[in-house]
Amino acid sequence: MTRYKGTIRQSATVIRADASEIEVEVCRPEACAACKAKSVCSDGGGQGKRMTLVNDGQGYRVGEQVTLVMRRSSGLKAVVIAYLVPVFLIVAALLVLQAANVKETTAAVLTLGILGLYFVVVRLLRGRINRQLTIEIEKEIEA
Repeated sequence: MTRYKGTIRQSATVIRADASEIEVEVCRPEACAACKAKSVCSDGGGQGKRMTLVNDGQGYRVGEQVTLVMRRSSGLKAVVIAYLVPVFLIVAALLVLQAANVKETTAAVLTLGILGLYFVVVRLLRGRINRQLTIEIEKEIEA
């Protein structure tokens, strides 16, 4: 993963391309080769992570190397939505419920309910969120 000012870039390989979508595989086999946990890794043990993206009509071919580009601000929004807001919701809910002298087990269940409701709302708004968190594809220049 290469970081430029304002963007994050990652090489990928096209594994499927049609008129509307392309599927790419992002892999860093050099990072996985010596890892003892690769068989249980969420990245697939060196097989790579597959992503389906909108085809922008640049004529991608299977096996072609491309560069995925994401703005840092998009990455920051994703981190806030997935990690920071839920943590703040949990802490705030527990503090408010504790101040209201609610029993601990009831407070825990209510907090989990609030967290579940948050993720339902995120799921319902995923279309809007996906439009804001975009990944662009650039063809790599062959030398």
